[in-house]
Amino acid sequence: MNIPYLILFCSAQIVGLILILLRKKFRTLPNHILKLIFLNIIFHYVYYYFFYKGFVNLDSNWPFVIVPIATVAPLVVYYYVMSVLYGKLKYTKISLLHTIPFLINGIIYIFYKNSDLYKNVYLLIAKNVLVSLYIIYPFLILKMIGNFYKIKGYSLTIFNYNKKRTALIKLLCIMMTIHFVILELKTNLPLVISGTEPTMDIINISFLMILGYAISYVIVSEPRSLHLSTEKIGLGGFKKYDKSKLTRRLAEENVIKMNQVMESDNLYLNSELNLSSFSQQCDIPTHELSETLNGLLNQSFNDYINNYRVEEFKRIARLEKFKNYTILALAFEAGFKSKATFNAAFKKFTGKTPSQYIKESE
Repeated sequence: MNIPYLILFCSAQIVGLILILLRKKFRTLPNHILKLIFLNIIFHYVYYYFFYKGFVNLDSNWPFVIVPIATVAPLVVYYYVMSVLYGKLKYTKISLLHTIPFLINGIIYIFYKNSDLYKNVYLLIAKNVLVSLYIIYPFLILKMIGNFYKIKGYSLTIFNYNKKRTALIKLLCIMMTIHFVILELKTNLPLVISGTEPTMDIINISFLMILGYAISYVIVSEPRSLHLSTEKIGLGGFKKYDKSKLTRRLAEENVIKMNQVMESDNLYLNSELNLSSFSQQCDIPTHELSETLNGLLNQSFNDYINNYRVEEFKRIARLEKFKNYTILALAFEAGFKSKATFNAAFKKFTGKTPSQYIKESE
C-alpha cells in the first residue's frame, strides 16, 4: 500500500471537518478546541508523510517530534470535555499535573539528543510514556463528568444524562481507549516481531481516518453535539423553573444528599419507591427534588431511580448466587416492578436488550 497517498486522502477528510467548524455559527470555545483536535491529527499525518517520503532521518533528532504531538492529543480532548461541561476552561493548582508528561519527556529528550548509542531506547521510553496517557485520560474525563453530575465511580452511564450534548465526548473517550491498544502494539510489537512497523503505521493511520469518519457521523446524526454560537455554551447552566428560588449550588447539594440516601439504604431496591416517599427520606420538598433532577441532571425521577436499578441488575447478574435466576427474576431483585419498565430502562441506559447484555457477559 502507498502510505503517502493514504495520508493525503485522510488529511483531506480532516481538513473538510475543520472548514465546517470555521463557519461563523460554530465559533464557540468547544468547537475551537475541537479544531485543535483535528489539527493534531493533521500534524500526525504530516509527520508520517515526511517520514515515508524519506525526509526524516532516523539518526537525527526528528523522530522525537512525534512525541510532543501525540502527548498533546489526550490533553486537548480533556479540555474539550471541560469546555462542553462548563462553557469555559477552569485552571487550578491541580492543572499543573497535566504538565508532568511533558516534563518527563523533556528530560528524556535531553538524554536522547545527547546520545548516539541509546537514541532508540530513549525514544521507546518516551513513546511508552505518551501511550499511557491514552488510557489515563479517558478515566480522568469520566471522573470529571461524574463530578459534574455529582456521581461516584466510573461508568459510561454518565453519558445518558445528556446524550445529545455528550455524544461526541463519549465517542472520543471510546476511540482514545481503542487508540491506546493500537499505540501500545505499534510501540512495542516491533520489539517482538521485526518488520511490523509499516503494518502498524498503516493501522494507526487508518484508525485516525476511521476516527474522522466517526466524528463526521456523530455530527451529522446528532447535530446538537456541535455547539452553536447562538446557544448557551456549557451544560453547567442550571435550568430552574419560573419564579423558583432554587440555585445551582443548592441543586448540587441536593444531588449529593439524594445520592447518599439512595446508595446508603439501597432505596432503589424498593419497587414501591416514588417521588413523594423519596423526598421525605431526603428531607427535600417534592417540587424542589423534581426541579433538581430536571434542571441539573436533565432527568425525571423514574430515569434517576431506574439508572440505579439497571446498574444493580448488571451487578447481581455476575454473581454466582443468582446464576440460575431468569432475566425477569433478576430485574425484580434489582427493584423493577414490571417487565416493560425494565426492558425500556435497560435499553435506554445501555443501548442493548437485557438478553444481549447477558449473552455478551458470558
